[in-house]
Amino acid sequence: MVKLELRELTFSYPDRPPLFKKLDFCVEPQTCSLLATPLGSGKSTFFKLLCGLYPQFGGQITHGGVFLENQPLEQIVPFERAKRIGMLFQDPDKRFCMATLDQQLTFVLENLQLPAKQIAAKKQRILQELELTTLKDRQLSTLSGGQKQQAALACVLATESKIILLDEPFANVDPTSKNKLLKLLLKLKKQGKTFIIADHAPSGYQDLLDFAYHFNADHSRLIKFDLPKLTLSSPAPLRSRPLKPGKLTWKQLSLTRGKDLLLKPHDFTLPKGQLGLLSGANGVGKSTLFQALCTLIPYQGKLSYDGQRPPHFFKQRWAKKVGLMLQEATVQFSCATVKEELTLVSHNTLAPHYWTKERFAHAKQVLGLDELEHCSVYQLSGGQQQKLQFLSVLAMGQPVLLLDEPFANLDQASIQTCLNLLKDSCRSEQTAVLLTSHQRVGITEHLDYELVFEEQTLKLEGDKN
Repeated sequence: MVKLELRELTFSYPDRPPLFKKLDFCVEPQTCSLLATPLGSGKSTFFKLLCGLYPQFGGQITHGGVFLENQPLEQIVPFERAKRIGMLFQDPDKRFCMATLDQQLTFVLENLQLPAKQIAAKKQRILQELELTTLKDRQLSTLSGGQKQQAALACVLATESKIILLDEPFANVDPTSKNKLLKLLLKLKKQGKTFIIADHAPSGYQDLLDFAYHFNADHSRLIKFDLPKLTLSSPAPLRSRPLKPGKLTWKQLSLTRGKDLLLKPHDFTLPKGQLGLLSGANGVGKSTLFQALCTLIPYQGKLSYDGQRPPHFFKQRWAKKVGLMLQEATVQFSCATVKEELTLVSHNTLAPHYWTKERFAHAKQVLGLDELEHCSVYQLSGGQQQKLQFLSVLAMGQPVLLLDEPFANLDQASIQTCLNLLKDSCRSEQTAVLLTSHQRVGITEHLDYELVFEEQTLKLEGDKN
């Protein structure tokens, strides 16, 4: 058994008050614990301390420390630490430095100084266990967000670390894949693994979890709390409403990826003033469809807005009609600080009559962004970046909004805040909104219709045709 503990640890970032104050915590071996804390409360920092990335790569410990087998963690060489403590980052792209999953797994195992024969056997086993064999030679950059998340998890599990820290491991992962992965984690726990998981949507954990924790008010203790309230939640049914007319229309639209057909010819008009859900398994083509609707990638068929097709628009004119929120928040920021980013948006909104100074200030306040204005966008937590990106896209005021996993990494309180802002804007401005989300709890009751993407077709849920 591996003993990992924090002893009276006080940690802070430069020019900020301590985030943790004399925090004591001992990881209980061969258990699975859930860290369920509000957005921005320091769970990712906590994980980086436990695996030794901090304070080496950020912040400072001013009192106490992290100890592995009673030895200060910073005194243990990285590859030895990795054999005992593995971590899945919130952003899976940060985990990749090679082109394909097969190459990435080789890189990870070579850094553990394993013989070549062992590397080949371990790669084959982990790919089969996670059912990722068909993806092993695909360019990682071409995978969907959920597929990247599963690939990153494969790299962590391949290290066979005794203690594994998973930061939002199922963000962007479809329900079927999540259930398979939870069963694998349960199997590994029974084999002696220890897991600590941070997850804002902890459904399906009934058989896996032993403990759940949250930080107390001054971050000096981790407090255990009851599990069932978190693990038994289920989404409300989505009650489809009659579709309204709209302006963004596609006819005989079809999509391909290389030689693979993703979408057979399809017709649809996005209804104005309604919120729609685009659902489907990881890798089916949801993000590709959004990119096609923004004319960012080639497509077959006809796409038009108010009767005019994209060739009749300059690209910047089409962008004023159709807005896109990407899965990766940081690639969508234009400025260095939160204040600069929001100032840029407020000065360029296409709906100044709606996004007045008062409404914009209210949105910043309820999203908790006003107190972060002087922070770098890259210093924010994953959830804070998500909320900044959400407001930036929403307040631009395009009449069509495509939101790709807008609620990943958000807690329920933040999801409800975002949905309220989205609904108010949609109803008032008659915006056509289509979003993807594998998280359905707390969301489906706010939506007007669902498009299901499967078997190369798009089908309106509840449509009998």
